[in-house]
This record gives sequence, structure tokens and C-alpha cells, in this order.
Amino acid sequence: MKRLLRPILLEFCRSHLILTATVSLLTVLALTLSGLLGLGTAMAGVLPFRLRGAALELSATFPALIPMGLGLAAYLPAGRLTRKRNLLPRPDVEEALLLLLAPAAAFWLLLALAYLVPHGAGLLVAAMLLNCPAYGLFSLLSQYLGWGSGNSLWPVYVGGLITGLLPPLLYLVGSYLPIAALDQEESEQEFIEKQ
Repeated sequence: MKRLLRPILLEFCRSHLILTATVSLLTVLALTLSGLLGLGTAMAGVLPFRLRGAALELSATFPALIPMGLGLAAYLPAGRLTRKRNLLPRPDVEEALLLLLAPAAAFWLLLALAYLVPHGAGLLVAAMLLNCPAYGLFSLLSQYLGWGSGNSLWPVYVGGLITGLLPPLLYLVGSYLPIAALDQEESEQEFIEKQ
């Protein structure tokens, strides 16, 4: 259990909860405004291509793409700011793999159980809430593009794998971004250890 409680993983969980709550709230506000003001249909009219079928019916959800995309992009600076605020060293390979795979495995487990259990709708909602920005963004994009509506479900499976890895991967990349003071301290410690 002690191996799981790494500072970088705990900080990811904290940042992830904050970002998930914020993105969820902003998405609800964007969808409410879209429904009241008709922003989605106005955005669909501006597109250079015509929407048909399910994508046309879902045009009211276009404004939700903005907070979800921005929320997902916020994992990069969150990783860097967390490392800078807590003066954490860059994660080593073991910490990086743990940070990448532990949250993704939790998401994949909930998603798999949702489709294996006969009444798994609650688990599907739990998986969506656990990984709000990436899952919501992928769900909307798959509906717009018609993925999984034909005979092949491979795009949905691949999307589920990518969706689970995307938030921790962006956070991990953010934690590897250069911070001059911390990086200089790390290089000095490595030099001293070699001596």
C-alpha cells in the first residue's frame, strides 16, 4: 500500500478531482446556456460541412466541447504547477508508470464492469464522472463522427483505452516540463552522487 501512496500520485488525484468538478460544472453551464439560447444550432450552421443524422440531433451539445477540451488541456499546467509548488523531483520510471496506469486501470475497470454487469448503467456513469473531461469529449466526438454506430466497435474500444490514459499522460508530461530551479537542484544532486 505504501508503494501506491507516492506524492505525485496523490497530487494527481487531488488535481484530477478539482479539474473534474470544475469541468463538470462548466459543461453543465455550457449545455444549459446552449439549450436556452440555441447556441448549438447556431454553431452547427456556421460549420463548413452539413451535419446529418445523430450529429445534427446532438448539435445542441457543441458548446460542451469547449470546457471539456480546455479541462483536458489543463492537465499539462496542473502537472507542472504541482511539481513546482511542492518542490517534487521529476518522477522516476516506477512513479511515472504508477501515475499513468493506476488511474487508467480504475477507469477501465469501471468501464468494463459497466458493460459486463446486466444493470451497469450506474457503473458507466461512475466511469464517466471519474474521467469527465476525456470520457465526455470522446463520447461526444464519437457520436458526432458516427464511431461505433456501424458493425465495427473497434474505434470505441481504442477510444476507451486512450480516454483512460489521456488525463494521467498529460499530467505526467506536465510534470516533466522544465522548471529551472528544480532542474538545477536535481542536476547538482546527481553530480554529488556521482562523486
